[in-house]
Amino acid sequence: MKNLSTSLLLLLLIAATAFSAQAQTIRRCNNSGLTIAGVNIYTTLQAAHDAASANDIIYLEPTSNSYGPLICVRPLTIIGNGYFLNENPGLQLALQTSETGTVTFANGSAGSRITGCVIAGMNIGASNITVERNQITSTFYIGYNPAIGSVGVSNVLVRQNYITGGGNPLFFFPGSTAATAINNVIVNGNIITTGISTATGNYTRLGSILISNNVLGNLAGTSGGLDVDNAVIKNNILTPTSGTGNNFTPRSNAFSNNISGNAAFGTANGNQQNIAPSAIFVGGTASTDGAFQLRTGSPAIGTGESGVDVGAFGGTIPYRIAGIPNVPSIYQFNQSVSGNSLNGTISTRSNN
Repeated sequence: MKNLSTSLLLLLLIAATAFSAQAQTIRRCNNSGLTIAGVNIYTTLQAAHDAASANDIIYLEPTSNSYGPLICVRPLTIIGNGYFLNENPGLQLALQTSETGTVTFANGSAGSRITGCVIAGMNIGASNITVERNQITSTFYIGYNPAIGSVGVSNVLVRQNYITGGGNPLFFFPGSTAATAINNVIVNGNIITTGISTATGNYTRLGSILISNNVLGNLAGTSGGLDVDNAVIKNNILTPTSGTGNNFTPRSNAFSNNISGNAAFGTANGNQQNIAPSAIFVGGTASTDGAFQLRTGSPAIGTGESGVDVGAFGGTIPYRIAGIPNVPSIYQFNQSVSGNSLNGTISTRSNN
């Protein structure tokens, strides 16, 4: 059985790496306790990073153990297995996740991308960073490095993630000077179960922010908020039903085609107000993230800009259930014995 499990892990790796014909070195993290033969295999994410060269690819193979925290100082691609896999069957053969501690993208990591991981906290302290299709279970800071505080960053993409945590878990962290400003950030297609805020209060140090097709808040309508400046805010669902709109502070924003559970956005420019989450989402017995899909007859269907659906499952790049990374995956393996032969059938799919 151990040899079979090892073989399946190798097959998962082969399927995942088939998409790339580039010359980057493939590095693997595996802390499952299996004896894995080969080179470039590590038990922690930091060790794989420290051995890597710029533009290498690190695969975090699914196990029940965390690969630990990371301070990233070189451009890398980090790929995990997805999340909520037990709740969303048929997407991956291996149902365990690829967990990390807090990940900090520090100076030197510009151009990095992380996807398909369960991450216990995120700090973006470098420009040109992509965070997509992850479950982030604690505070997520943009423009922050714990070692030095506020950091000026630009060209950050936060897309198709499931983000939880206390307060408003996604924080912009601009400083008080032009050198610590945050510019050109896209937050798109995420489920953020509380909201987005500006931790430092330096709102004027935000520029060219796009917040589109997100869910901000929980299904109960008891949490959610949005407090940023200089942002285009469109096609989002802000779920809180209490209050008269104090979950959203307009500042210098352009906002249209959003839906709120209270009067946060008003009714001008295609916005809708006072719509409870129960009228919008399927909820019920769907998976944790699948519960945020739109129910039949939802007022979010087709009411976004240019007729797209409002919320994380709408737009041109909608949320992807379970955060399956956009590399090929094995989702089914069948075996049978015929005489002295063991026959196996492997089913794979692409995940664009």
